[in-house]
Order: sequence, then structure tokens, then C-alpha cells
Amino acid sequence: MDVNLNQLKVFHVAAREGSFTKAAEILCLTQPGISKYIKDLEEYYGVRLFDRLGKRVALTQAGEILYRRTDSIFGMIEQVKVELDELQGLDRGALTVGSSITLGVYVLPEILGRFRAAYPHIDISLDITMNRQVAENVLANRVDVGFLGAPVEDERLKMEAFMQDELVLIIPGSHRWARRDAVEALDLSGETFIYPRRGSGTRDVIEKRMAASGVVLRNTLEIGHTEAVKKAVEVGLGVSILSKAVVVREERLGVIKTLRIVGMDLKRPCYFAYRKDKYLSRVTSTFLQYAVYQKLR
Repeated sequence: MDVNLNQLKVFHVAAREGSFTKAAEILCLTQPGISKYIKDLEEYYGVRLFDRLGKRVALTQAGEILYRRTDSIFGMIEQVKVELDELQGLDRGALTVGSSITLGVYVLPEILGRFRAAYPHIDISLDITMNRQVAENVLANRVDVGFLGAPVEDERLKMEAFMQDELVLIIPGSHRWARRDAVEALDLSGETFIYPRRGSGTRDVIEKRMAASGVVLRNTLEIGHTEAVKKAVEVGLGVSILSKAVVVREERLGVIKTLRIVGMDLKRPCYFAYRKDKYLSRVTSTFLQYAVYQKLR
């Protein structure tokens, strides 16, 4: 039996996802079909490639070796496709962007819309998820480029500053602080503080800045999505810190008030990231130049 690309593709996706079930969903195959492909590969190489851990699978040492090779193989195949597509210029192509929630919901749609208007034949998709997951999707080649609200330390990533964002304290419009422009950092200790979900770039920045300012939050809630955090603040469940860009409408309506926190720097750079070893297509590199230009205007 000779090894073919279909078998290697099945192995690669299963290894990347750590699950035969997930690989079956992605490749539109049955789980027994996935198992058969893997079994044939293991028989061919004479080694076990996976350890079965309940519903999850983990690569053996032999599996790790094969995964590194298949990652290179499919990376080269994708690069050939990109280079051939570029013979057509920007009259065709695809762009897959990953983004953290704040950037993906409140910043990138306008930029992507303008880019699509300038290059109408480019197929564009935007995947919005938590900050850490964006980085993982970049590393797994699920997206061409990721936009992050906080840096992720990984030597495999090339990360560059994209824009400067400002976080602000948000309170209900009826709060006793509503006539103020700023509060002291330690004043937050007596408030119910509503955190965005752990894993978001905003949450990461908040925790670091709170610790640096010596603020101990005694009463906290965690709410999963930015829109839900805003609504919770609006109805008086507590206060929070979010990007100023996401509360423009609510502040204009007077249901939320934004304040500075004295002595706490809440400015943060946002980033775009891609794999250092990834060949950037003309579409991707043109989009990145366009996105940076739009934020510098």
C-alpha cells in the first residue's frame, strides 16, 4: 500500500484538532472512515501515531514527527496555490481573517467593507473569537492573519502593532459618579466589577493594570460577551472597563457614562499576527497595508 495525500490530510487534521470526531466534521467523513485512514497509515509506517484518551487523541512521538512533516507538505501545497493565484493579480483570491471580539465587532467590519469595495473579486471571511483562540487559529493555518487585543507570546508568530486603543471605566448613567470625569483606582474596590470572559484581550489588560495599581476587587461578576457586559452595566449590575470604541452609542444615549481612572494607564496597542514561516499572499499583504493605512488616517 502506498501513502496518498488524502490519508496524510486526514492524519494532519486529526492531529491538529486532537479529535477524530472534529476531523470527521471538518472533512465531511464518518468517524469510522477517519479511524480507517489512521489505521492504514499506522500499518504502513509500523508505528502507533495516536494515543486514544477517551474522546480526545494525543500524538505519540512518531505522530509528532509525521505531523511536522505534513505541516510542511500542506504548507508548500498552499503556497503553490497562492503563487499561481497571484498570476491573476488582485482580480481573484481569498482572505481569511481571525479577530478578537472588540476588533472583530467594532473595528474590522468597516475596514473589510472598504477593502471589499476596492477589490470586489476577493472572497473575505472573518472569524471572531477569544484572543488566545485567534492566535491558535493563526498557528494552525485556519486563518491567514489574526487581529489581537493583547499580545500573545509565541516565537512562531510575527506580531506588529496595528492601532492604539483606549480602555475606559464604564458606569450606569444613573450612577453616583455620573457627574465626575475621573475616579481614583482604589475607588473600584467598593464596586461590583463586571469582567469580560477570561481569555479575551480586554480581560488580560484589565487584570494586569489592576494588579499594577494595587487594586483588589472584592465583588466581581464574569459575563461572556462585550454586548452583555454593556447591558449589565446599563441596568446597574456593576461597573466595568471596555474599549471606548464599543460604547459610543450607549454614551451618546446617556445610558452609560465613561470615566478615566486616575493613575491607571488604560491605553493599549492592538496587533495583527501571522506565522513567521507563512508565505503572505499578495491579497493578505495588500490587506494589511490597507488596514494599517485606514487606522493611521
